[in-house]
Amino acid sequence: MKIKKFQLNPFSMNCYIYYDEASKDAVIIDPAAFTEDEQKSIMDFTESENLNVKYILNTHGHIDHILGNNFAKNYFKVPLYMHAGDEFMLENSKEQARFFGMDFPDPPPVDNYIDDKTSLQINGTELTFINTPGHSPGSVCIIDHKNKNVFCGDLIFKNSIGRTDLQGGNLNVLISSIKNKLFKVCANDYNLFPGHMESTNVKDERNSNPFLI
Repeated sequence: MKIKKFQLNPFSMNCYIYYDEASKDAVIIDPAAFTEDEQKSIMDFTESENLNVKYILNTHGHIDHILGNNFAKNYFKVPLYMHAGDEFMLENSKEQARFFGMDFPDPPPVDNYIDDKTSLQINGTELTFINTPGHSPGSVCIIDHKNKNVFCGDLIFKNSIGRTDLQGGNLNVLISSIKNKLFKVCANDYNLFPGHMESTNVKDERNSNPFLI
């Protein structure tokens, strides 16, 4: 499995394309392209690699992660997945956008809701999901146990954690999600690919993240 990262929109959010080199099957995670150039960079990459994007996955419903849902749905024409706990954010997305001085059209509806039983396949590689609230009620981590990769949205960052001062945030719940959910199912050698900034791993964050010690 290979990972292509795009840093998108005014919030410098990380969009990931996770794909199998042999079959060219892929998922796109948080495709929040804001400008035409950002959209083109995603289109050009998927076309140049001949990728077959099968699913659109949102790690959560904050505006910086759903800005490109319309683009992705229109271009890839595949199902959109998100946890139902953040459905209210889609309904209030225009208010979110106005708060940041942005104009944002209504996002497309979610096709399939993620829960802890959701499982998706990419040419034999299974993606599983755990609900990890705290940054938002419907935040999820997307886990590939075979390759030990986790797409963790804004739950945890290198030496930091997600904000809890936005609607639906809760610091104690977030810390519990990290320690009692993510760290319980992912060992030290799992890689963490967050929604902002650089990648990290469970071992480093378990041992040195100042918010978790």
